[in-house]
Amino acid sequence: MDNSFDDTEDNIRHPDEVKREQLLQDTRSDFQKQIDEAIYLSFQEVKNQQEISIKYEEQVIQEYNSEVNRRKEIFTKFIFDLHRLIKIDKDVNEIYDIIEPIIHSYCLQHLQVCELDEITHEKIFNLLSKIRTDKSAVEILKIIIIKE
Repeated sequence: MDNSFDDTEDNIRHPDEVKREQLLQDTRSDFQKQIDEAIYLSFQEVKNQQEISIKYEEQVIQEYNSEVNRRKEIFTKFIFDLHRLIKIDKDVNEIYDIIEPIIHSYCLQHLQVCELDEITHEKIFNLLSKIRTDKSAVEILKIIIIKE
């Protein structure tokens, strides 16, 4: 068996020679040094502001998402109940077609209040008062949907 690794001293590499280096002297003027320091400080300040902005944006997005989830949770059972009834009753289907986009927009925080004409408003809430569903969702819907 041929052993390619030989422990003899002939195969040992000698250390590199020691080199001495001298740093170049800073030949910039005081004005150039001050400008460079100001640029460095400015970059640091921009970096800090970006970090603060990113944290703030994350916080705003998190608050938005939690509010959207909270609002969707309020109307989940209500929409489910109406969705079951739209197959049976055409009046419920008509009302559902009106209020579902309103609820969806409210949950996504695109609108806070929706104004409807008095006839449509009365028709919606008269029908909803006859349906067995989540009454707290209906009460919130009364706050969202108002008469003109």
